[in-house]
Amino acid sequence: MKRFPQKSRRGGAKPGWDRLFAPRALLGYFYALAAALWVLWVLAGGVRTLTHKMDGTMRTVTLGAQDLTFESFVSYRDRPDTPAPDGREGWYLSTDNDPHILWQGEAYVRTVRLDIEYRLPPGSVTLYYLLPGQTDYRESQKVFAWQGADGAYWFDLGGRTVSGLRIDPDSMGGVPARLAGVQLNPQRPWVYDWLPGGGQWLLLLFGPPLAAAAAALLRQILRNDD
Repeated sequence: MKRFPQKSRRGGAKPGWDRLFAPRALLGYFYALAAALWVLWVLAGGVRTLTHKMDGTMRTVTLGAQDLTFESFVSYRDRPDTPAPDGREGWYLSTDNDPHILWQGEAYVRTVRLDIEYRLPPGSVTLYYLLPGQTDYRESQKVFAWQGADGAYWFDLGGRTVSGLRIDPDSMGGVPARLAGVQLNPQRPWVYDWLPGGGQWLLLLFGPPLAAAAAALLRQILRNDD
């Protein structure tokens, strides 16, 4: 049987290009790009950290009650009519639903560790930071805590120079809490630097599919215009 040559595809696209820009291939490209960008981001952060360690602006600092100021977060020693939960030192009580633990000073900070024990659920535990020259804390400069295996609360600032910190230890009010201390840039295994945070996981997981869908749609539009 005599075969007739097939007509070329619309727009002159070749089968090889169709496979190259197939949805599954695009998804793979963008996931690979996201992984490469994450590696570069972590390496760049490591270089910044090393630079600040060398010039002395980044150091591990342990802050006690004498280094901090408190708002609506009152020591049981100042409330003789209210017994502390037990005989250990360091018990505080939040007197409203917006207590603050404040620190003033300039430092390059990557992480903050809040060593605290609660007798009631605290609700959200958050940190706000001031950049040099700022005087007011802003919602755009807010970090939520995540709790480590040892029960301490961690805040990841990503590495920035701050002029002040404000920790909101609970959002409920009337919560007894034993504050053991706050650490700036505590020592931790290097592997944690490679683990994305909550928002970063969302971006790495869902960013590539969205980018791949946009690229496929753009290519379809361009083909239709040919």
